[in-house]
Amino acid sequence: MRTKLDAVSGAAVLVTVLAFSATAPLTAYAAAPAFALAFGRNALGLLTLGPAFLLARRREVHRVFSGERGLVRKEQRRAVLFGLGAGTALAAHFATFMTGAQLTSVAMATGLVATQPVWQALIATAQGRRLSRAAWTGLAVSVAGAMVASGADLGTGARAVTGDVLALAGAVALAAYTALSEKARPDVSTPMYSVLCFSVCTVEMLLLCLVTGTSPVTFTAHAWFALLGLLLLPQLLGLFSLNFALGRAPATAVSVLLLLEAPMAALVGWLWLGQLPVGAAWPGLVMIMLGVVVVVIGDARSAPSATDLPGHGRSGLHTLLQHPILAAAPADDVYDGIWRDARLGRLAEAENTIRRSENHAVRAYGVRSAEATHWIEVRAHVAHLTGDGRLAVRLWLSAARFHADPPRKDTARTRLCLERAFTEWRRLHDATATSELAPALRQMYAKHPNDPREHRRWSGGVREVDAHLAAQGLAPAHRA
Repeated sequence: MRTKLDAVSGAAVLVTVLAFSATAPLTAYAAAPAFALAFGRNALGLLTLGPAFLLARRREVHRVFSGERGLVRKEQRRAVLFGLGAGTALAAHFATFMTGAQLTSVAMATGLVATQPVWQALIATAQGRRLSRAAWTGLAVSVAGAMVASGADLGTGARAVTGDVLALAGAVALAAYTALSEKARPDVSTPMYSVLCFSVCTVEMLLLCLVTGTSPVTFTAHAWFALLGLLLLPQLLGLFSLNFALGRAPATAVSVLLLLEAPMAALVGWLWLGQLPVGAAWPGLVMIMLGVVVVVIGDARSAPSATDLPGHGRSGLHTLLQHPILAAAPADDVYDGIWRDARLGRLAEAENTIRRSENHAVRAYGVRSAEATHWIEVRAHVAHLTGDGRLAVRLWLSAARFHADPPRKDTARTRLCLERAFTEWRRLHDATATSELAPALRQMYAKHPNDPREHRRWSGGVREVDAHLAAQGLAPAHRA
């Protein structure tokens, strides 16, 4: 990735801004129920991209729901649960923001929803992550700006204030969506996660239409035009351009430039719809934009340099741009970040990076490939570094099983993983864990490779397991 925003990347960001800034004006122009518009937008997007994505990832769909990688891949099912929550948060975002855009001015709705990084920072703080002083300063400025801007609408009536509150709620929902996506994205591929989230969002928006008595498909000609624009501009062109820009330019620079969406949307709303916020609201909108810039830049400066690696977790606001279709493949030198996080106690970040890398290897080489199994070994090393010997033994045994089975049987690697499992097992101080893991360890030694030269070494491992149990005064392991 380049370290500067070149002309091509800048053009891609400009296209993204133009596409995204059309959301609020198109919603206001449609003059149709916001719930129906949100349902139509997601349903059309799902029908456009869903079948191709699922066809391309059909093996992964089976793997995720069948839990094919056993111990290590249980996280994939957890990712599905997080995806369901993220889809619900996305539905809440569309329902609140698109409704708010019809009640207040386009500029106010877009400016208030731009406070998403503020709420993202508060979520990060609740998760135990530390923010810089600059980030806290930006938070205070943005919140004050939102109060000033919304307060200015008090004189225009309850309708505009209600729209402001809904737009602000849309920002909170979007922050919740990105936080849940951060938890889930390491375990499933980009296409599958996109389809999952959009499917949940589509179904929930349909249910919301039915509960509120809103017709989900009865639109005027203006509404159909707006719906087509929402599909082509923010849903397809905007996300594609953003994905391209993030592949070439620093995320911080891109995220700051994306704040141009608010003034651009205000300009479109003024030229097309004749909408402008009341004069007293402009200082508040400026404060919101200034505060968000300070938050994003302050967080980026406070992050360690290793966290700039693609696929690596960053404390704070890296989820600002974590839409499910934007994640890149892991970098080759991602290990430095993993070891640093493990040693500093940032276990969630290290685990997310490992799972994302493992998933990429599974998709590229297969579920039982040496490349995918390698990441089980990395997790075992991290478990050892963090003092979780029990988990390290289980992971080494899992890696040994994968190396011992076709299609890429590797006797030397199997033996190495098994010996590391045995070494870790002997260091356990918990008698319960020692007894619990002994049968699996003994069984693995008993199933030695079909090589007479290795028989003595591997059968000796069985005796050593029994001898260690006896020395600890524990019952012998069940014989396989």
